[in-house]
Amino acid sequence: MRSFLAVLAYSCICLLLVPAWADPFVSDQYHFTADFPAPPTVGTPQGSETDERGNFISTSVMIQTQVQGVYTAMVTVDNYVVPLKIDTPSLLLAMAHSFVDELNAKTTASKSGKLDGYRARFFSYDTPDHSKAGKGIVVIVPGKKPRTYLVVTMYTPLASQDEIAALDSFIASFHTK
Repeated sequence: MRSFLAVLAYSCICLLLVPAWADPFVSDQYHFTADFPAPPTVGTPQGSETDERGNFISTSVMIQTQVQGVYTAMVTVDNYVVPLKIDTPSLLLAMAHSFVDELNAKTTASKSGKLDGYRARFFSYDTPDHSKAGKGIVVIVPGKKPRTYLVVTMYTPLASQDEIAALDSFIASFHTK
């Protein structure tokens, strides 16, 4: 029994010493870089926003890594495929609120700012029962065909302090290209 416990303890220590995935994710296609806590998966682009006739005017793709029931680090990129004039301050706030509302959470902090010279909204959230919390950034790259980024983390009480620190590093590492 002692040898089993010794092997188990040694295995746990070795797992803790394995460095986290450290290669930055660079997307030329979606124009951003970020240090995900583990290699991310890139979803299939899908139609997103529609015009008054129901035609898609943007495509959205989700790039994420997660440990089911523990944490998620995600970037959702929305590329408008038609010329569009948007109300940037309103859209930044609406996107942050929409994400938080979808989780039935409450915003714990929210401020406007800039990221890489673009207008952004930085926010954090927590659910009333503290079952989910995290941080996020919404960034809008203006232009004839604008691009939006929703960069978010979510973690549960099962997340370790190291995992939460990796999620904070992910948020801090996000940059547009």
